Amino acid sequence: MTTQKNTPPKGVLIAVGTIALLIILYFILAAIFPEIFESLSQAEIQPVNN
Repeated sequence: MTTQKNTPPKGVLIAVGTIALLIILYFILAAIFPEIFESLSQAEIQPVNN
């Protein structure tokens, strides 16, 4: 009798691993080069016209 483990497809594992790696890379780059991320444009709050 063979037992099969319930594992996700390889594509899902690769996608989750890639997302985690990109998040870690973002924090490393933000720590090394903070001026790059501070210079990015941010949305400004504007009043809503009724």
